[in-house]
Amino acid sequence: MEDFRQKIRNGDVEGIQKLVKKDPTIINKPIDGVGRTPLMEACFMGADRRIIDILIKAGAKLGAKNRWGNTALHWAVLSGRPHAVEILLSRGSEVNLRDKYGYTPLHLACYRGNLHTVDLLLGHNGIDANVVANNGDTPLHKAVQKREYKVVCAMLKQDYVQFDIKNHREMTPLLLAVSEGHVGMVHQLIAKGADVNVVNNEGNNCLHLAAKTKRFHSEVEPLSILDKYLKHLKLGKKERYSDVVVACYLAHHGANFYCKNKIGRTPLDLIEKENLKKTLNMLFPPQCRWCQKNMATVRLQPCGDLVLCENCSSEMTFKRCPMCRGYTLSKSEFEAPKFEDRCVKKEATCQELGAASQAIESPVLKEKDLLRVAKRLGRDWWQIVIVLEVDTTKLKIDDESNVTVKQGYQILYEWFKNCDPETRTHATLRAALEEAECFAAMECLSLDAK
Repeated sequence: MEDFRQKIRNGDVEGIQKLVKKDPTIINKPIDGVGRTPLMEACFMGADRRIIDILIKAGAKLGAKNRWGNTALHWAVLSGRPHAVEILLSRGSEVNLRDKYGYTPLHLACYRGNLHTVDLLLGHNGIDANVVANNGDTPLHKAVQKREYKVVCAMLKQDYVQFDIKNHREMTPLLLAVSEGHVGMVHQLIAKGADVNVVNNEGNNCLHLAAKTKRFHSEVEPLSILDKYLKHLKLGKKERYSDVVVACYLAHHGANFYCKNKIGRTPLDLIEKENLKKTLNMLFPPQCRWCQKNMATVRLQPCGDLVLCENCSSEMTFKRCPMCRGYTLSKSEFEAPKFEDRCVKKEATCQELGAASQAIESPVLKEKDLLRVAKRLGRDWWQIVIVLEVDTTKLKIDDESNVTVKQGYQILYEWFKNCDPETRTHATLRAALEEAECFAAMECLSLDAK
């Protein structure tokens, strides 16, 4: 087999043809101790197209794997041989085969930053650009990790590429981009619609990670919005890519400065300079978790999380804080945050607020309200079944991901048509959603109740 290997490396077309003709079985025999076949060797070495064609026509198995699960296509990608990749794809190589570590050829192409190869793979019929490797990484994760900006852009141009998948550390590509300090990638991901408030396995959102990254860089032209926040923060141009300026950019797109991680620290807690912390508090005051319009001025006690505006506070009661999930005893109302500290205005118990809210006439539920709630419920529909005491024996229960909205609506409508008409109100359903701890669905009704 060493002779065969040398003829491949030397590009000896005639010699290869003679060997294959003399012994056709040699075509799929390993040429080394790790199980690499002649076709793998030819693709790895970037052999002439004629040689690759000869091997395939002679019966080389396109899907053969070595000890690490690599196919000829993996080797062609790893060694950066676009012509070999093109030939293999045209001859029917399986584009989504995974190696021992769960990596597809696209994972490797993104990791190596070979834009031409990435384009070839993305353009191939049947490509799955969202395959998750053993460590949870998608090809997009790999491109971000290696700071391959052009590859990231090429991936995001494809509508089928998912950009909010979490790996085993619960890091999305956006969280990785922030951790890697690459503003250009962050901008591209946010423009595509990446979730800026997703958290990793430590409970850190992108602002926590920005504060830890300290310095950022970018391959693209500076974003004008960065200069805007430089001015607000009274910082020099050298600080354009500092952690606090990039954090402002992220907060501008909705990232939450008041999100607590698993040890109870917010991104603001990680800002060392008090003057910057006060400025950020003024620039990005917390929004009400319910109406998402007014400034949050009410804290739940004893956790102290800033959750509601004064208007929503009069209508809402909680058993648990929707942010930290701790049990609540009361609410405290504060003046809106400004540079100067202001004192507590008053404190009201949950029971007092609840009684007040019942005195307010609640809107009547309509079927369109049920549909909006069902969309927010998702797979949590089963929680509301227990609270509303819906008889599901006559219903078709199917928790497949593509019918969860339909399932939720079916449950809600069953309750709706059988309950006392006087209880068909926003307040009744909102109370049930609160008891079931379906807070996302509860927000939907809270907005409509205004």
